[in-house]
Amino acid sequence: MSDTAVRSERVGPAALIHVKGEVDMAAEASLRRHIDEAMADEPAAVVLDLTGVTFFASAGLHILVDLHHDAAARGVSLHVVADSRIVLRPMEITGVDQLITVVASVDQALAHS
Repeated sequence: MSDTAVRSERVGPAALIHVKGEVDMAAEASLRRHIDEAMADEPAAVVLDLTGVTFFASAGLHILVDLHHDAAARGVSLHVVADSRIVLRPMEITGVDQLITVVASVDQALAHS
């Protein structure tokens, strides 16, 4: 079982989702559930905080691409907060960083939401 914690909160018009631990196939269902619940609340923006992620597998990339498409279809702004090579490198290699706005801090993401 994956060692992952996901916590969601509403910050003004934005849904803020904090992820800590491993983002892999074992964590995928829990993370998708939190994202779906946040999107159901019809936020103006979604901020996905991945600064606490210690492992980032292809399941995480799939989640990001799906979230990008869902947010775009709903007119929701999407920002991913990442500051570690663990998350940034797979995004760069696959080009996912070209689809999604990636920032270094939650405050920066919320300021642009």
